[in-house]
Amino acid sequence: MENLALDKSLRCEDLRTPCVPTVQQKKQRAEYPSMNIEALTVLAVGVAFFIGVAFQRSPLNGSLRLTHWEWPWRDLGILHTALFLIVPFACIAYVLWNAESRPDSRFSFDLWILALGNFLLQIMGILADSRGFGLVQQTVRSWSATSYFMDAARIQDLATWLHDFDRASLGFHSSTHPPGPILFYYPFFQLFDSAALIGGCVVGCVGSLGVLVTYKFAGLWTDNQHTRLIASAFYALLPATTLFFPEMDQVYPIFSMLLILSWCRSLDSKQRIPLESVYLGAILFLSTFFAYNLLTVGAFLAYYGLYWIWQQGWTRSSWITLLINSGIAAGVCTGTYLALWLATGFNPIASFRHALANQAAYAVFLNRPYLRYALFDPYDFFLGAGIVALPLLLFQLYRVLRDFDPTRKEVALTLIGIATILTIDLTGTLRGEAARVWLFLLPLLVVPVALELYRFRWRWRIAIFSMQWLIVACVKAKMFFIIP
Repeated sequence: MENLALDKSLRCEDLRTPCVPTVQQKKQRAEYPSMNIEALTVLAVGVAFFIGVAFQRSPLNGSLRLTHWEWPWRDLGILHTALFLIVPFACIAYVLWNAESRPDSRFSFDLWILALGNFLLQIMGILADSRGFGLVQQTVRSWSATSYFMDAARIQDLATWLHDFDRASLGFHSSTHPPGPILFYYPFFQLFDSAALIGGCVVGCVGSLGVLVTYKFAGLWTDNQHTRLIASAFYALLPATTLFFPEMDQVYPIFSMLLILSWCRSLDSKQRIPLESVYLGAILFLSTFFAYNLLTVGAFLAYYGLYWIWQQGWTRSSWITLLINSGIAAGVCTGTYLALWLATGFNPIASFRHALANQAAYAVFLNRPYLRYALFDPYDFFLGAGIVALPLLLFQLYRVLRDFDPTRKEVALTLIGIATILTIDLTGTLRGEAARVWLFLLPLLVVPVALELYRFRWRWRIAIFSMQWLIVACVKAKMFFIIP
């Protein structure tokens, strides 16, 4: 417990020895009153949101009158739901509590416990509903909720299906996506009688691995292992990673983190042909084979590329490095699609254009005005993050701007992440249902929040994580997020 250790270090263990605090200890002690106020503010925001949702106050669930979209109210019972979610939270709380006594240790086993906690939140959240696992099967089989499984059930010859994919008649969600989500369910349909249930649970299991990836992803910001563990724990308690089970969206943050991680590391690599660029190309292929909205992560890659070149002094060699790394990644991705085209006749360009055309047709039907959603989508995004993330992020941004130093990588990454989110919002690229559709952007929020949480004393951290858990339970109990 770093704060407890600090308190002990400021007391004289031996009364004969004068107690002389270091400059850092004096600074941390001086900041305690303001940090207490910040922690109380975060908790106050969480309590206010909790009470508002508990009493089903609109527009906390969105407003049909303002946005033509809302998450409908329901009532599973907050206490009832919280009891189902207490064991998963106990796993996460145990890791956080245990980490305080050894903040500089390695957390390999603890990360797996956090991932288990996240998976159990999904499972127990389903069991809190009277439909239980039947709801997983209904969701996976639903034409309106996903449609991937039912389209997989219609595949007779895989190669022919891929060849004709850009002209296929598909379900609602399938028609705006690449074939990846459908092919994910195809082997389950072929192998298991309970394919929908097993496939849905596997989606949740794979999604929970995002907890592990978050730890690596946070390493771009900081080498402090305790901070990175806090980031993973907060990711495990994101409402969106629990409430949208078994949607495929909860897997997409893994793709976005790996894209950013491999891109940043490729630019920092000293190798002439960095392996990270090859990884980037492979991840880009997988990402675009599962969801076209992941292409918007390119905004972050572009912003960071410009920042990196600025750091290098806009030298000719830096531009060459950027072009080479980009070319390698693009070549690997293109080459993989070319091989797939030669093997099956799958046309990725025609499929992308077909998906865009379907999306444009649905946009007219859904009627989501730009201005209303530009204003409301950020709120919906923070709803998916747990509303306590908002004040934590604002406090972190205040600290970043107060001591602004663009040469510090963590400062640049935080600001680039926020700029990416704002770019997607203001361009209207992904409009509506931001709690789900923007789920892949949540890691850009989680790490700055973890940096701020690390500054708090351990008691405040535990209190804020407990508040986050209560919000997950409350939102799960009071709102419908998936209606098969």
